[in-house]
Amino acid sequence: MARYYNIISADGHVETPPESWVKYVPEKYKSRAPRLIDLEDGGQAWVVENKPVLQNGLNITGNRTLPPGKDISGVRFASESYWNKDGTAAPGSGNGIQRLQEQDQDGIDAEVLYPPVFATTFIEGIQDKKAYLAMVQAYNTFLAETYCAVAPDRLIGNAVVPVTGVEDAIAELKRCKELGIISVSPHMFPNGSGKPAPEDDPYWETALNIDMKVSPHLTIGDREPGPPGSATGPGAAAIRALGAGRGGGGPTHAVAQMIAYGVLDRFPDLRLYIAESNASWLPGAMWFMDDSYKTWRSGVGVTLKMMPSEYLKKHFMFSFIRDPMAMKMRNLLPTDNLMWGSDFPHSVGSFPNSQGWLKIIFEGVPEDIEKKILVENPCRFFGLDMTKAITETPTAAASETAWARSS
Repeated sequence: MARYYNIISADGHVETPPESWVKYVPEKYKSRAPRLIDLEDGGQAWVVENKPVLQNGLNITGNRTLPPGKDISGVRFASESYWNKDGTAAPGSGNGIQRLQEQDQDGIDAEVLYPPVFATTFIEGIQDKKAYLAMVQAYNTFLAETYCAVAPDRLIGNAVVPVTGVEDAIAELKRCKELGIISVSPHMFPNGSGKPAPEDDPYWETALNIDMKVSPHLTIGDREPGPPGSATGPGAAAIRALGAGRGGGGPTHAVAQMIAYGVLDRFPDLRLYIAESNASWLPGAMWFMDDSYKTWRSGVGVTLKMMPSEYLKKHFMFSFIRDPMAMKMRNLLPTDNLMWGSDFPHSVGSFPNSQGWLKIIFEGVPEDIEKKILVENPCRFFGLDMTKAITETPTAAASETAWARSS
């Protein structure tokens, strides 16, 4: 029987051992690639030059959290392993086929997949630009040609965007499009800093022209405005007025920056999806942003074409994980702008109990709103075809579905 999208997790993470993608790094740079070291307690940690050792704890918790209503203190902050005791890949740490099997186990049909920290901010410790870019390209190539290739309609990968300037960001944007990747996850603005700049405009234009989705995780750019007086230049006062203390943290600040610097006026068709932001903060944030603008607009040096909440609803989408309060406040929320994610295999993830969490989250919620958030909104944003049957999960032996420790 043909299978169609019923539940899409718009926030999952690729967490694989180094041999999975380091093989795509040119030989001359392999010695500078991220590597795992074994710890005395049986876990592993990541090592990259110029960065402190990064233990695995919060990133490898698949199948280690408890069902809804139970104590989740079993999540460890350190020393988890990418492998089970028998040497097979732990939940969330295998290849694409294993991931499809885990989707079936969790009762979902597809995932929007974000890169691991060791392939994003961690490799920024590599000072040699060519070596750094080689790591970015290697991960993105692995994502397209190996991991997601088994079912691109169910494994929707987000590429890494380099932070070495607009030209490099645009070049990788175009390369990823040629590889078949449909979305990128920048954690900084295209210029490589935490703030928008006019030089970013060719990047936004390119993303629109080639239909590349822009899907930051948690936020894009600086996570907070900093102390009063720390920001200078046009828009600085407006950013503080719109974003400071309005709830939502980094996502609110990202929205405020893009409004204040005119990015959304110059690119009225630009939309961003900010994953793992949660959503119960949105009603208050939208009200306070509008109220702040009406109160202080004569002194912030920026005249907006719309109210801040209108920019937010037109240009941004968000997703929540375990945030049942969001649906209790649904009449105050822009439900057209919301998705849900399991965060598998990260620490606040719901795997393998997503069905239990979804039952709690959507209790009493009309079916049309539930379907909108779980299927229609992610399909609309990522250009997925709801009417087309999705790829069936391949059957394979365990040795074929995971990277064994011996490899």
